[in-house]
Amino acid sequence: MHFDLTKDQEQYKAEITSFCRENLCGEVSLVDFPWKSWEKVSEFGILGITADEMYGGLGESYLTAAIAMEALGYGCVNNGLIFAITNHIWVALNIISVYGSTIQKEKYLPSMISGEKIGAFAVTEADAGSDALALSSFAKKTDNGYMLNGSKMFISNGPVADIFIIIALTEKNPKSYTAFIVEKSCDGFKAGRPIPKMGLEGCPFSELVFDQCFIPDENVIMKAGMGNVLMNEIITWERCFEFAPHVGTMQRIMERCIDYVNERKQSGKYIKEYQSVSHKIADMQVAIELSKNMLYKVAWLKDQGRNIYQEAAILKLFVSENYIKLCQDAMQIFGAYGYSKEYGIERELRDAMACSIYSGTSEVMRNTIFHLISV
Repeated sequence: MHFDLTKDQEQYKAEITSFCRENLCGEVSLVDFPWKSWEKVSEFGILGITADEMYGGLGESYLTAAIAMEALGYGCVNNGLIFAITNHIWVALNIISVYGSTIQKEKYLPSMISGEKIGAFAVTEADAGSDALALSSFAKKTDNGYMLNGSKMFISNGPVADIFIIIALTEKNPKSYTAFIVEKSCDGFKAGRPIPKMGLEGCPFSELVFDQCFIPDENVIMKAGMGNVLMNEIITWERCFEFAPHVGTMQRIMERCIDYVNERKQSGKYIKEYQSVSHKIADMQVAIELSKNMLYKVAWLKDQGRNIYQEAAILKLFVSENYIKLCQDAMQIFGAYGYSKEYGIERELRDAMACSIYSGTSEVMRNTIFHLISV
């Protein structure tokens, strides 16, 4: 098994990097959802990278998709926009593409692949974060559908999304969960205002409120009671492909550090000549290489139809903690310049900090990994 890139994969990587640098790194707001950038990404055609061609997708492999997401993180400095894109692709569009019915695919995929409609995934609640099965939003069975009541919290893309994948209780004793497709236009649905946060400002978060929100039977994904199984699948996709761009971002930040240590002098020497600096960059390369190898392995396993729940947890834990450390080391290397807003390093660190929380905290990842290897 090897992961030498094919010519097509090399071309994807080069084209995505070039596109990002030319279209997504100029005078673009980093503190709001960049609608113009979203339109450019939509026109570029990456949103349907693994979706079936019959719906307007590209039909590429998951390994190619991982390489494409890595290139997105490498080429684009707007980490919030990248987070919005990966949420749209992997936990909304992809879920309908893989698990949706033919009717659901025909209805939703073309507009999501074209970028006309934005997707989001909503499971987190005010009292149900890492313990996702503690959620209390309840969908009661009625004639021809369900009546959903409750709320979701900290939902990525919440204020801008049109199509939501929602997990809700449908039986309380014993607990049973079901996944639904909910449209923004549904009566009884309301998305809250963006929640101010530390980083990733290009991807707005919000609360979602459901008050007698009717969902027709045809919007159930798979079938009633399968929400728990589907939730584990969604989280697996999330932990692999939403962290793929972080590997490219780490590479981009390391290269900035290399450029800086080659021009910055202290006490008459380039700072790269100090081991305390050069070792930080060496550690960055180690983290990037191991992250990349693990990412490619997990994506390749997904292409083979394998269960990657454990591997995705390992990838998520390793990438998230090393991504944060790399940004912290970059700030040390840049010193006061790194702490100032002008150089952008402080923003890179703020954006990175959340990745040890979303998709399951580092503590939960360690619990998951231990449980899977000890049974």
